[in-house]
This record gives sequence, C-alpha cells and structure tokens, in this order.
Amino acid sequence: MDQIELHKQTGEMVYSTLADKTLLAHRLQNSLHNTAAQLELEKASSQAKENRIKSLEEIIIELGHDPNDPKGVHALMKKKDEDIATLRK
Repeated sequence: MDQIELHKQTGEMVYSTLADKTLLAHRLQNSLHNTAAQLELEKASSQAKENRIKSLEEIIIELGHDPNDPKGVHALMKKKDEDIATLRK
C-alpha cells in the first residue's frame, strides 16, 4: 500500500513540474514572438527615418546648397534632428 501511495505522489509531483515547465515554455515563446514583432517595427521605423534623411539631403542639394558647406550641413543636421524628434512622437 505504501508503495502505491508513493508512486501516486511521485506521479503528481512529476505532473505538476511538467505542467509548470510547459506553462513557462509557452510564456517564453509568446515573449519571443512579441520581441520579434517589436524588432520588425523598429527596423521599419529606422528605415523610414533613413529614407526621410536621404530625401532631406536631396532637397538641400536640389536647392543649390553645397553639402560640404558647414552652414548648410549645420542646417541639414538641425532639420534632421527636428524630423527625428517628430517621427519619435
């Protein structure tokens, strides 16, 4: 009788441990999925920012400003920072 009770308790302990580990694995899988989705959003946002910066640089060059001109570069950097701040909002 004692061995049957011991096996029963052991089985319950193993089942409990297995259930806990399964739940933990499921939570980790969800966390990984969420992290991957966030990474994709960050990549898209970064690409959009880079495209915006390139288009601003092209606009300045089209307006006839020399990109090697310190004042022009300073104005471009200021505009870029403003656009980045706007995009972050």
